Amino acid sequence: MINTVYFASTILHLYAAAVIAAERTDEQAHLIFIDQPEHQDFPLYTLVKDWPQSPFASVRIFYGRFKGLVNKLQKRKQLFAKLEDLITTLRPTNLFVGNDRRIEFQYSMHIADALGCEPIGHYMDEGTFTYMGRKASSSFSDNVLDNLVKKLSYGFWWKNPPTVGGSDWIQYVHAAFPTHIHPLLKNKHVIQLSASGFTAAPLLALSSQLMKQYGFDPQQLRPLDVLFTLPHESLFEKDPEYKQRIMAVIQQMAKDGKQIAAKYHPRNSGPDSLQLQAEGVTLLPAGISFEAMLPHLPNQCEIWGDVSSTLLIAKWLRPEIKAFSLIDGKSDQRLITLFKSLDVTIFSFSSHKQ
Repeated sequence: MINTVYFASTILHLYAAAVIAAERTDEQAHLIFIDQPEHQDFPLYTLVKDWPQSPFASVRIFYGRFKGLVNKLQKRKQLFAKLEDLITTLRPTNLFVGNDRRIEFQYSMHIADALGCEPIGHYMDEGTFTYMGRKASSSFSDNVLDNLVKKLSYGFWWKNPPTVGGSDWIQYVHAAFPTHIHPLLKNKHVIQLSASGFTAAPLLALSSQLMKQYGFDPQQLRPLDVLFTLPHESLFEKDPEYKQRIMAVIQQMAKDGKQIAAKYHPRNSGPDSLQLQAEGVTLLPAGISFEAMLPHLPNQCEIWGDVSSTLLIAKWLRPEIKAFSLIDGKSDQRLITLFKSLDVTIFSFSSHKQ
């Protein structure tokens, strides 16, 4: 049996890994959660371990965020030792990741290569970077300084990606919109990432369990006409006019009698920084991932967002749902072009639509 390892640091990576693993029936799939804070509860790990319909033969968690320089160096050394033991045991042929800058993935590829496994690296679509690229990757700081430091610190197995998904460790790119991927990824083997698996019974069951962890019943989404997915509150502090424009849209929708819900950023300092409940807006638990809610939204529900991956995910998994972006004309024109090509409406506060 061929062993395949999936690294997941976000719930989107988890969902993509689950869909891909379910399709690759001739392989035994092993999931590793990475990049999580040490000494913090991570309920998703337990939830997936107990998932009755899981496509994964094993589920592990390797913490990757450590406090203190000395502690970080010690824990990272222990992390490498655990990864080496695991890769030596599994001898995987395929390794999947949502960000090939992650050292867990690169070190595992290095070990598998040294063992003669001839590993194949796979990049799973992580959202905006897949299509817009990562500008910081071409900077002097990243491309030269950070690259040199990592090679000297870890080893010359480190390969600096020119953008996320673009490192020499990656041979295959699994993308939601293959024709729109960044040019630096087009020299890879590109595979269409299936959307149907996200609404299959196993993932619907997992999504329901995720919401129920927060005491939220998915049926509460059924009456919604509009869902706002809001950015971190720091954006409102930097641009007070942005807050005013959003409030104007929400207030007009409320006057029109629409059933409106909002999901705040999970790392906000307070539960309702825009005081939306006073406008009659239903607040959804901020900790619930958008990916978990999306399959349960009714067809008539509009999704409003800004420049995050939320709208890309929405148009990929629920293309029938209308999506609106609150970005302005000063935003990156490539992003505006991408959104328009995917039938995302760019909202203009002066004329309502561009």
